[in-house]
Amino acid sequence: MRTLKISASTVRRLRETLLKDDEQERFAFVYAGDEGDLLANRVVPVDDESMARQSKTACRPAPVVERERVSECYNKQLAPVLAHSHPFSETPRFSSIDVDSMGRFREWLSGLFPDQSFGFAVVGTSGIEAVADAGTRLEAVEIEVIGEWKLDTPVAGTRSRFHGESGDDDRPSLEQRYDRNVRAFGVDGQRRLESVTIGVVGVGGLGSIVAEQLARLGVGELVLVDPDSVEASNLSRLVGAYDYHVGQPKVTAVRQHLLKSSGGELTVDAVPKRVQDCTAVLENCDVIVGCVDSVTARSYCNEYAVKHLQYYIDAGVRIDTPDVTPAGIDSDDAVTKQRSDEPREGTPTNPVQTDDQSVELTGYVHLVAPGSNACFDCLGRHDQAAARIEQLSPTEQDAEQERGYIDDDELAPEPAVIHLNGQCASKTVSVLVDLVTGVHTPPDFIRYEEHDHEMTELTTAPSENCPTCGRDGVLGVGQRSFGDAHFEPDEESAVSD
Repeated sequence: MRTLKISASTVRRLRETLLKDDEQERFAFVYAGDEGDLLANRVVPVDDESMARQSKTACRPAPVVERERVSECYNKQLAPVLAHSHPFSETPRFSSIDVDSMGRFREWLSGLFPDQSFGFAVVGTSGIEAVADAGTRLEAVEIEVIGEWKLDTPVAGTRSRFHGESGDDDRPSLEQRYDRNVRAFGVDGQRRLESVTIGVVGVGGLGSIVAEQLARLGVGELVLVDPDSVEASNLSRLVGAYDYHVGQPKVTAVRQHLLKSSGGELTVDAVPKRVQDCTAVLENCDVIVGCVDSVTARSYCNEYAVKHLQYYIDAGVRIDTPDVTPAGIDSDDAVTKQRSDEPREGTPTNPVQTDDQSVELTGYVHLVAPGSNACFDCLGRHDQAAARIEQLSPTEQDAEQERGYIDDDELAPEPAVIHLNGQCASKTVSVLVDLVTGVHTPPDFIRYEEHDHEMTELTTAPSENCPTCGRDGVLGVGQRSFGDAHFEPDEESAVSD
């Protein structure tokens, strides 16, 4: 069965525009990406003045409005979902009038635009019912709300991507290996963990610990993505890597370790590539966890998640080292470095602390529930200058460094220590467990200050002006599967009541 994936903020928008105190039925178009499932992009309401008919039992937009909205939706390579309200119903169902009207509309639209997706939805005070075109008929679709915990009134009858398979409670995995897990978050929580697929992008000092903890928690499948090979300087932080792994792909070393530590019940897919070059491996992941040191990779994961209404957890650490300089460099030339998870390898240095100022160690965990809370770009976390440097070839970096366009510290290895990675990894896994099991509401953003031993939890909200998930962004557009056609429908149409 197909699913209509819709963010909490989109649900809120539908309720605000379609459900009024006068209890009149109202109408809106939901533009949706078509990835097999329908991914809600935005809500375009029809105002009362543009309705051809409106009462407490029926509604119909003016035909010209419908033509404009359907044409605009297809021109954006999206699928229209025609939504109207039943303000008198908590858990609405399509009426016989709705069914008759949808049949006429389906015949009209399929004749004009064969092979194009569309759907219908009815919104009540709590629930939502939806159907989508299945070629020869309309079929029911399930509703999944992204970030549903953000709603005051949950959507009744929704599905969750996090649901454990039913079975015998006396399975060895529950009775023995994961007995203490079950005591913490129950049989259902453990089954949910066993049923999910988690993509870990970046398996260095932080990502390898995240993967290790997920394996021991009983997660069913892990997808490890990292293009780098093990270097000697990784060995102090890379869990599962030993001297003989130097020169091998990081994902290979970590995979071997995870299979041993999981008791053989874990499936691990190791992908030694940049995430930008292997998007397909993320398609079946229920959650993506980013543990990378690259602004470009972080931004890519965030954009992928927003486009596909996918949960993304971005994690990282930063070490500020005042006046740390390579040996032989005068301390007057030293600068404060601000770095994230993994250092750039292959640049030998011999750092020397030149004063007694304390080193500041910071970690953060950012849960992105697209359209329901702030994404990476809502918070202005995309460093364009750093991204530009990352995309230069080594030769180009050297040339710009020689000309003085890039400071030496911008290409130097980054400080990294395993205990800070461990702190951040544990909070990352904690957020993921909250998300999957539903035992606790997951936080939006956590910041950890090692020097003060303080942990701060922040609440975020999506920004309408965000270039990625905002009003003119790419929320729910998927891969733009319709091509580049422009449509001009005929004059008359049948619509859903």
